[in-house]
Amino acid sequence: MLFFVKYTTAFLVLHFSYSLTTTQANESLTLALSGIIEDRCVIAIPTSATFDFSQQLVHSTTIAIDCNQAMLVALRSENGGLKLSQAEVENEVVAAYDVELKIESIQFRLTANSIDIQQERRFSAGEDIPFATSASLDITLPKALAHAGKYSDTLHIEVYPNFTQQGI
Repeated sequence: MLFFVKYTTAFLVLHFSYSLTTTQANESLTLALSGIIEDRCVIAIPTSATFDFSQQLVHSTTIAIDCNQAMLVALRSENGGLKLSQAEVENEVVAAYDVELKIESIQFRLTANSIDIQQERRFSAGEDIPFATSASLDITLPKALAHAGKYSDTLHIEVYPNFTQQGI
């Protein structure tokens, strides 16, 4: 009789445990999960970058870039080169220069001539995302300035999220 009670108790305990597990398995839990990260694409020059081409024909600086998606780089030269400020409108003296922008972390390299970027041009930096990285900017004047006077230009560099890489 002891044998029968022992096994009957074991059977009832196992059966109760199995019933409890089966009941719990039929229930479900649904959790809604979400998150939003805003688009971010910024560029900054850590140090003052005024380039004086009076004596030196090549200037370089480092640029900080922080984008959280693929990006476009836009370049524009206000004058199409270093413009002599005393020049007559009919006889403008403009010294064209070359621009090279390299972002090693995403294997991006851009070269342009100041004349070609007088109207803004946008360049795709590819599908890679640069996140927080740095770029090198080199500006080269092929020939020394010849005419007396003050030369100037403003080079605009902008970065944008590249929505076309995402199919938008």
